[in-house]
Amino acid sequence: MLKSLLINQKKVPVPVPVKTLTQALQWVEDTLVPDGHTITRIELDGRILTDGFEDDENLGESIMTSESLLVIQIDSPIELAVQTMEAINNLASVIYSGLKILAVECWQSKPIDKPRELSGIAGDVELILDLVSHSAGLIDPTTIETAAINGIAVMLKRDSKSLQLAISNSDWKASARILLNRVEPLLNDLISETESLQIKVMALNNSAALARAGS
Repeated sequence: MLKSLLINQKKVPVPVPVKTLTQALQWVEDTLVPDGHTITRIELDGRILTDGFEDDENLGESIMTSESLLVIQIDSPIELAVQTMEAINNLASVIYSGLKILAVECWQSKPIDKPRELSGIAGDVELILDLVSHSAGLIDPTTIETAAINGIAVMLKRDSKSLQLAISNSDWKASARILLNRVEPLLNDLISETESLQIKVMALNNSAALARAGS
């Protein structure tokens, strides 16, 4: 049976009989996950378990022993919001740093020579949009203003579609213009906005923590 596990990098003893992975996760959900928090990562003996693994009966019935290493990450919406803002900021910064070079390559390329990084950039912009959409469910707009980042996302989505169309037509000069004149300034705004939101979310979290401590 499982004797202990790691939750947010802290060792937690398991005082009840836990024989399978399903039982272990049920116990964690019932006793250790605070209201409003979510299990965001599960790792068993070095294997990261993905969404939907519960449907795998063989995995769910995996026998837990005293040697099993079960690692779980539990996060609050505020913590997830900070992590999401950081992910958006990092990805936007990476794209932004190489955008001018890619635009020059696009401008100089012949129609039959597709710039190597162009499809990757388009995919990364789509990922940013997915992350912004995900963050919308984590930040309460009544306590933190999110109109700016949402507005940037709307414009970036529009320009992403234009970029995809230019790529499908092998129009590299149009791709270059979209990257430099439309995508680049939006990414610059997005980098600044995510940094600002991170600070606001963390400040709100600290205020809530102080309020709880004083009550």
